[in-house]
Amino acid sequence: MGLEIVSVADLKIGMFVADPDCAWTELPFALQGFVISTPKQIDIFQSKCRFVHVDFSRSLNEHYRAPRREHDRPLRSAPLAQAQSVEPSARPKGPPAFTPQSVNEGLRRRRQRFLGFLQQQDGSEYARELSGELDFIEPRFDDFQSTLHATFKHVEAAQNIDLRQVRDGLHDMAGSLKRNPDALIWLLRLRSVDQYSFDHAVDVAVYLLMLGSHIGWRGQRLIELGLAGLLQDVGKSQLSPELLAKTGQLLAEEQALVRSHVASSLEILFAHAHLSSDVLVIVSRHHERWDGSGYPRGLSGAQIGLGSEMAGLIDSFCAMLKHKPYRSAIGHQGALEDLYNQRNRQFNPALLEQFVQCVGLYPIGTLVELDSGEVGVVIQQNRVQRSRPRVLLLLDRDKAPVPGYRVLDLRDKAWQKLHVDKTLPPDAYGLSTDDYYLR
Repeated sequence: MGLEIVSVADLKIGMFVADPDCAWTELPFALQGFVISTPKQIDIFQSKCRFVHVDFSRSLNEHYRAPRREHDRPLRSAPLAQAQSVEPSARPKGPPAFTPQSVNEGLRRRRQRFLGFLQQQDGSEYARELSGELDFIEPRFDDFQSTLHATFKHVEAAQNIDLRQVRDGLHDMAGSLKRNPDALIWLLRLRSVDQYSFDHAVDVAVYLLMLGSHIGWRGQRLIELGLAGLLQDVGKSQLSPELLAKTGQLLAEEQALVRSHVASSLEILFAHAHLSSDVLVIVSRHHERWDGSGYPRGLSGAQIGLGSEMAGLIDSFCAMLKHKPYRSAIGHQGALEDLYNQRNRQFNPALLEQFVQCVGLYPIGTLVELDSGEVGVVIQQNRVQRSRPRVLLLLDRDKAPVPGYRVLDLRDKAWQKLHVDKTLPPDAYGLSTDDYYLR
């Protein structure tokens, strides 16, 4: 982490203030830790503080500095079972592995081919860092998915849940996001699993870890936030598949049943898991909304709590990116626009601003259509010119497949006339994740 002491006289827009030399309670900010976005925020710091701690690894534009690469634990290249025999203390005994959707060797080979492509990008330190982090986190991410599958099976069977391995996996994910968030987001796009409830739980947990880290949460508090994201909808396992798959408008009694999943989640977690009150509070309130329009208690504003607000915001965002029985998925940009339209109503505007800063306009893995008609997937954000990412082309302007790897860096002078026209759902034009990167 690039944390340094900076005099308030030297503060600039784009710097991430992690901690002031006075108490946060003396400052009129809703969040503790954020990117400075207005001159007024600088004025407030200058009137109350002498210096602040700035995290340059989370600052923007010219203030950004890449974090030092540090691993939170020894590298582990073996599968989970082998790793346990070498490091018995690293992985406590938990639920047995359940891997019906495990990654096959063909997918692994194609992932490795893409890693090789990244490593061969001339002069791209970013590509080398991303490749190195992917090589590190991929086996841990696969372990994490297997552990989570077993955990969900225990939930469905009303068995006690051992969350030690799940917490361990969240620790791995949080460390990876701190070093290079793009690696884990890339893996989210390439999962072989196709189960909405499972995919959604993992998506919410990862984005919660990302946003929590972005606003300054650390250690156990951050891990508990991710754990709440994984478990907040386990009560939906008590609802009928027919109700969850209904395409038309829900009747009043059906809507009441769907909303009862919050109480069901709490009942399951109380009975079968040992969780902190912080996790249970987030689970109980992640459908409450800023203006009091949510459920089950109609809480509003500060009554909800920051962790629960984050969980609700990200739950909504991730749901928009997936197809559901009653509506099609929308692209990343469309999801952000929908959320933005709900600021000051369903969502805390200060938190929403931080989320947009956190995920960016075009995160890695976002499918985009250029104004030339070509379609590609973002393989690198541009922190200085956020609207001009590096794009790997998948389809030409006639929507025919582009063979091999052809990359357009929209920052280059050669492509200055090209612009991103819009973001797309991940399966637009008949594409699938097998087409992303894995050429």
